[in-house]
Formats: sequence, C-alpha cells, structure tokens
Amino acid sequence: MTDWRSLWDAVVASDVSARDGLGWEFTSRTGEPAWAVFREDSGPFPVFSAARGHIMPSADDLAAMTREAVADLLAAAGLADRHGWITENISAALLLASMSVESWEGVEWALESGPDDVAIAWAEPDAARTPYAWLRAIGADASAEVSVYQDDALFGLCFIPTVELRLPEFDSGSLRSRRGISLVRGPINQVEVVYDTVVEGRHDAGLVSEVLLHGDYASTLLIAAEAYSRHEWHLFDESVVALTEPNTADALAWIPERHRWRPTEGGR
Repeated sequence: MTDWRSLWDAVVASDVSARDGLGWEFTSRTGEPAWAVFREDSGPFPVFSAARGHIMPSADDLAAMTREAVADLLAAAGLADRHGWITENISAALLLASMSVESWEGVEWALESGPDDVAIAWAEPDAARTPYAWLRAIGADASAEVSVYQDDALFGLCFIPTVELRLPEFDSGSLRSRRGISLVRGPINQVEVVYDTVVEGRHDAGLVSEVLLHGDYASTLLIAAEAYSRHEWHLFDESVVALTEPNTADALAWIPERHRWRPTEGGR
C-alpha cells in the first residue's frame, strides 16, 4: 500500500497555523488543506480534535494519518499507550469527521425499569439526553459504531468494532430498537474527543469519556454515562448518552459532578 506521504504533506507541532495548540496539519502538494488533528490542553484534560479541509484523502490515507498524529500527540503529552488501543480508539472517533451521515440507528435503554426488567419510562422525543446501549452512524459508503468499553470499574466510549451489533428482531425488557434517530446528519466537519486523565484521581492513563460531533447546522454530544432513573444520571457508566443540544450538558445534574470543558475554536 502506498504511504500517505507520497501524496500529502504534514506540518507538525508548534509550526501549525490553524490555531493555538499542538497538532498535525495535512495538505496536498499544492498546499490545499486536507485534514488536521490537534491536542488542546487548556482545560482539565486533553481534548483531541480532527477537522476536514477542502479536499479529502482516501479512507486508508486518512486512517494512517490520524493514527500517526494521535500516537505522536499522546506520546508528546507523556500519556502512555503501551498496547496501542487508546490510539486506535481515539483515531476511530476522530475519523467520524470524514463522514457524511445519512441516518442513525441503535438500541435505546429505558430510563427506569421495574420487576422482571419491564420498562417503566423511556426518554421523551424532545428529551435533553437519551441513553443507548449502542449507536450506528450510517453514511452512503461507510458506517461507524459507538458503544462502551470497561476500564476497571469505569466505562468509556468505544469506536472500535468488537462484536457485530445488530438491531434485535423483537424489543424486550429495558431495550428497544431505534431507527431514524434525530442526531447530527450531513457532513461531520469536526470531531472533538475528551480523553479524561483526571477521573478518580488518575494522572496518566485516561478514559475516552465524551465525543462532540459538529455538523453544518447542528452538533451532537455523546457521553459515557447511564440513567439510574429519569432524574439520576451517572458518568463513566455503561451506556452511550446522546445530547442533541451539547450546551445543555453543563446545566444538567451528573454523578459525579461533570468537569466542564471548552470546545476548540473550530468547534464553536
């Protein structure tokens, strides 16, 4: 396979021009912006971002570019990734910035369940946040799945397919299939990935706790959390919670208290 360097140039670290921060800017041989991967350190934890440029490299080139940039930016921050899985997971999340999403589907969790796992309450259509066991973004030529992974007692967002996720033929208990979910659609122009290195006092290994997807006219925030009831939501837990109005996350109650972070300049 041809190396991406045969077609694309990269400017690395402090020489980048798009905005403050450490990153990789990829351009064509004629200087047209193609792709950018950054690490922002102004908040409580690193936030990685990827943004599309004027032209789009091939899927293979994008994947290789992103993995190399993320690995370098993790290492530059002293964040160990001995097995390479965190690099792959962050990269897979960032690559959603190369997608044009036509629809979303997934399996929704009930907000409350009674005896025998019978659902008592579901999120309303206009709810501020909705929990899912998993989600799938579907494009014309590709799809991307979002689930959760476990790290000790904590859960983070997983973008690496591990098992085949299928909508069940019949709904049962606290889970129901959903198609046509109203999340961000069209071109995803930028993705921001929270790599939480301070949860439970951690200072080295981190957790992919939130991902923010920016479209042309709307954004969607995904958080690893779980609804224990309609009024009790726990972070770092085992579902994917989707918010169609990301700014509302700061005003909602979470257990433990959620660290606020500021989207980068390109994500505003």
